[in-house]
Amino acid sequence: MTTSTGPVLFSATSPAGQLNSVLAVAAELSRRAVPDLWFASYDDARSRIESASTRSPVNFVSLDPAHPTGIEMGESDVVERVQHSDPMSTDGFMAIVNKHLSAPRIRVSTYRNMLGVIDRLRPRLMVVDILNASSMDAAMTRGIPFVMTVPGLPSYAFRLPLRYPSPVTGLPRRMNFSQHAANVWFKFRLGAALAPALGSPYVKACRSEGIKNPTANRYVYSDAAAMVLAPSVFGLEYEFALPPRAHLIGAFLPSEPDAVRSDDHGLSRWLDDHTSVVYLGFGTIMRLSRAQIAALLAAVRRLAPHHAFLWKLPESQQGLLPAAPLPDNLRVESWLPSQTAVLAHPHVRAFVTHGGANGFHESVFHGKPMLVMPAWLDCHAVARRAVDSGVGLAVDRPDAVTGDEAAAKITRILTEGSFRERAEHWAERLREAGGVGRAADLVLELAAGGPDVPVTPPDAASRTPAPERPA
Repeated sequence: MTTSTGPVLFSATSPAGQLNSVLAVAAELSRRAVPDLWFASYDDARSRIESASTRSPVNFVSLDPAHPTGIEMGESDVVERVQHSDPMSTDGFMAIVNKHLSAPRIRVSTYRNMLGVIDRLRPRLMVVDILNASSMDAAMTRGIPFVMTVPGLPSYAFRLPLRYPSPVTGLPRRMNFSQHAANVWFKFRLGAALAPALGSPYVKACRSEGIKNPTANRYVYSDAAAMVLAPSVFGLEYEFALPPRAHLIGAFLPSEPDAVRSDDHGLSRWLDDHTSVVYLGFGTIMRLSRAQIAALLAAVRRLAPHHAFLWKLPESQQGLLPAAPLPDNLRVESWLPSQTAVLAHPHVRAFVTHGGANGFHESVFHGKPMLVMPAWLDCHAVARRAVDSGVGLAVDRPDAVTGDEAAAKITRILTEGSFRERAEHWAERLREAGGVGRAADLVLELAAGGPDVPVTPPDAASRTPAPERPA
């Protein structure tokens, strides 16, 4: 199927963690020459969106011209509080919630703009990232069916059984009595911390605007969605009962794999010349401390000369590197043309990561085991799943990691065959799930569904939701 019966409108905020999964589906439809594709995001993502066009254009539309970058989550105060919070504390989660509660104008402004976009384009279907509340709000108001994409762990999007570990705690699937009690107590405390949001100026402003889900409760969105697309497969993710409209598609990776580009300043040749490479990448938001950088450098030195290291380290953090010469077996880059192309290279043998769900699935998709140094929230859950599925190890205390621990665990991953074997096993399972090819098929089937395409039930959409109670 290569056509749709009307415009398909994609929408995501501009950070790579949210944008990339939605953009991968849009790019797949463009590759199939599907017409009338539109993508609403903040202005700083325009070039990335328009460059996804191949056989048909992916037309950019501004999510909110008044706010070209939306809510910036990279401020040091928020990042520091989230990154150094204990996974069983509510502090990190509430730091992010309070950041959003401080900016009701942005959500209302974006919501109004999206209503105008919908009225102008009259989309047949929308495909929206789970964290892009304003676009789902607008879809619910106008009765437009929408597909919700989940770039994180699938368990983040749905109501879960009481005995299922909260996806922001890092607890295991098989909990003992004390862990189960801690899980229940965490949910209670977080629900209590969120309760005052009902009376906040943010919620009042959203409610007065006519937004049907003023608290941005993710369960209300997943209930209202015509379809939910999430990465992973059960076995990597802990199993739970999925609703019929939900689909695990493996990984949001392009159907045509990226290549290490010719403008990479010799990176492709460097990878070719080193037969055992460990890739270090910690996303775009995590800020390593000077002590963490020193510990990782110590591990790099200890594994020379048999193993080389490629480290993606933003320029803003390179000032934390020591003034002394760096190890000969280390290459530092502030930016990479494609992380997936690096992970796909046959000489890359392991990945050291902060535990972002996108990087986790990219690494497993390419059969590469990993060491997870979890940064915050769901990163701790990703670390637990990496260990339980056999694809990697985790740093015990990320803030206090030592060179000895990092070197020992990287050595185990490189020398014990079970890690590579499990990663290759789960890589095959991810590929069998269909990826963005299957996601595109499902979107097109839904878009072509005629008048019976499910829309938000008016009675459910009009209810004021209670404060979100995370699983």
